[in-house]
Amino acid sequence: MITTASRCLNKLNSKAGDIQREFADIYGEQLTVNNERQSAITKLVEHFIKVYNEKKKIIISRAPARVNLMGRHIDHQGGYVNTIAIDKEILLVASPRKDNIINIKNVNSTQFPARELKPNTLLNIATFSDWETFVRSSQVQNLNKSIPDDWSMYILAAFYRLQLHFPDVRLKGIDCIFSGNIPVGSGLSSSSALGVAFSQALLTLNNIHISKDLLIEMIGESELFLGFHGGKADPAAIITAEKGMVSTIGFFPLHISSNTPMPENLKVIIAYSGTAAKKVGSKKDIFNQRVACYKLAMMILRQQWGAAKDVHHLRDLIPQRLNVSVKNIFKAVSSLPVYPTREKITHILSDDQKELLTDIFMTHKDPGTYDLIGVILFGLSECARSESFHKYLLKGDLNEIKNIIDTSHNGDRLFSFNNRGDCVDFDHSATMGHLAEMEENETSLTSIPGNYGCSTKGIDQMVDIANRVTGTVGAQLAGAGMGGNMTILAKDNCAEHVLHELRDHYYQPQNIPFDAHICYPISGASVLRTLR
Repeated sequence: MITTASRCLNKLNSKAGDIQREFADIYGEQLTVNNERQSAITKLVEHFIKVYNEKKKIIISRAPARVNLMGRHIDHQGGYVNTIAIDKEILLVASPRKDNIINIKNVNSTQFPARELKPNTLLNIATFSDWETFVRSSQVQNLNKSIPDDWSMYILAAFYRLQLHFPDVRLKGIDCIFSGNIPVGSGLSSSSALGVAFSQALLTLNNIHISKDLLIEMIGESELFLGFHGGKADPAAIITAEKGMVSTIGFFPLHISSNTPMPENLKVIIAYSGTAAKKVGSKKDIFNQRVACYKLAMMILRQQWGAAKDVHHLRDLIPQRLNVSVKNIFKAVSSLPVYPTREKITHILSDDQKELLTDIFMTHKDPGTYDLIGVILFGLSECARSESFHKYLLKGDLNEIKNIIDTSHNGDRLFSFNNRGDCVDFDHSATMGHLAEMEENETSLTSIPGNYGCSTKGIDQMVDIANRVTGTVGAQLAGAGMGGNMTILAKDNCAEHVLHELRDHYYQPQNIPFDAHICYPISGASVLRTLR
């Protein structure tokens, strides 16, 4: 049962008890957060009425931003992520249509211009048998080239993925009005939140019920439509989050390993670097190239190292799962070619690997050489760190949490700043050059940064400023990197000090608008039940 826009607005303005309880279930006991979110939803319904009319039947779908406290760049390798949903979100008021047209409008019409989408006219998905064939088709490639980085592509990606999954159902269109306070390119997964909010509304208004796990799979796979070869951590975090909890999520198969209460003495701070992290152009190439390094390294290891022959995911390339010593892991990694070219990799791999190799190379421009060793060392160590993170959180072991967050960020780090603010290139050779020593000493995997290299100069400076504050438990890159936000864990009584230091030593000297604040772990995506 869905309600009219006017009735929904009346319920919001009345601040009925059932609405207040639902908001508390979602956002917690922070009255300022609850009031701000209720105000945002009310304004969006009012905007819908102005654009359409008060008699239209509507639902309200919401999908929050996510913060990953530990486990970057490894969900597609089977590694764990440790995530929270935060009090920034995409909101959508949606109304059913009888045809298959999708009207998308946004309160911020300058940044997100209105679009009338006719999916079946653009591309007839019924002629394709599977998703991978569809996304690799010339039709999809040409569509991506014709409207690159347009927000409508994320809507089409979700629609097409769901339509192909339900070939016997002709999905009806919807009229949509969006708003949101997740900045684009912030590293907080605004694109996945957009896809989740739209998919929830599309499914609800088409009377289709699917499990959370299947929705996560669909949203994760939909990004292939836009050329992103990543994992499913973002939709998993957005959809499964629980209020006040850190979710430890595993993949292959998708599962929630644990939900650990966020310690009351810790605060999460997100701070924008001033540079957007849009995965387009050269940044998309870097993103896909790093994923390719994992795949290429694993292909070579499976071919050359007997213990890895049947290993499908990087997370399984560890002593306890292979029944080998850490020493043997390091020895195997050190056998990988150092900065190989495509020609060198092609020469190493057997002929039956050539077709897969061609597919991998097609995902990105040729970088010249590949840092297989640096990337796989980061991935192995990040898998180890992310698997143990919730245990340290549960024990309140802040020293160990700081150690692994610092090490993790160093794997992405490009620059280092001293107390005077002097900048030098960060030297990864200390790790790369001591593989033999690590092999001999059987160094703990969690203590190795590796070299993934997706930070920025600004984020590295912010990390170093935050880490100078006594009480900072960890500071690191947020999301896939290459711009956007950074994340800080700080003791409760030090959080405001961290914000002041960032204001005084990063934002003001560079004339960047201050954009850092404390956020709170809220519940995952939903269609608001009391407003239906």
